[in-house]
Amino acid sequence: MRAAYPFPTHAHPSPHQIFHLPRSATQQQIKSRYYELVRIHHPDSPFGRDISPAVRHSRFQSITAAYDILRGKTTGSQGPVDMYRTELERRRRARAAYTAARGPAKAQAQEWSASADDQWKDRIILFVGILALGAGLGPMLVWPSYTASYQAHLSAARNLAQARSDAREYGEERRREIRRRVQEYNDLKAAREQPPEDEQRT
Repeated sequence: MRAAYPFPTHAHPSPHQIFHLPRSATQQQIKSRYYELVRIHHPDSPFGRDISPAVRHSRFQSITAAYDILRGKTTGSQGPVDMYRTELERRRRARAAYTAARGPAKAQAQEWSASADDQWKDRIILFVGILALGAGLGPMLVWPSYTASYQAHLSAARNLAQARSDAREYGEERRREIRRRVQEYNDLKAAREQPPEDEQRT
């Protein structure tokens, strides 16, 4: 599927080249063309299924940056679109605004100093930290042996349960065999004790 406004193939295209518009284009034309480019070059658009997701995403970001430049929201409308430079400038401005809002007193780094009276607090904190480290690493050292013994216990329990089941089945089979033999013996004994039919007639 061929797009109506293909993305420029050369490196660092200008915003007007990306939008396929002359430099005299009006804001209405830029806005209308932006909607067309979004419809064509959006990462989920069917027009770019033969392009890798990374390339589709990069092109869409370039279109968005070019639209901001053509609308005058960012500088660089006379040069190529450089998303990384624009992002760096935006972050520098945000950092400068944050520093100015905090004020000069808060912006200065405060140095930490401990007096002789506070040294015992540092020792307590260090001691507690070592205890916490030991409590965190202790189970890691004990756990493997515990896990091995627990697995051995589970294996022995499974083997014992299987042996009990086998013994139960063998016992049931032996009892059935004994009942069958007792029944055969009783039938044979009853047949021997029964007199012949000739003797019964006499």
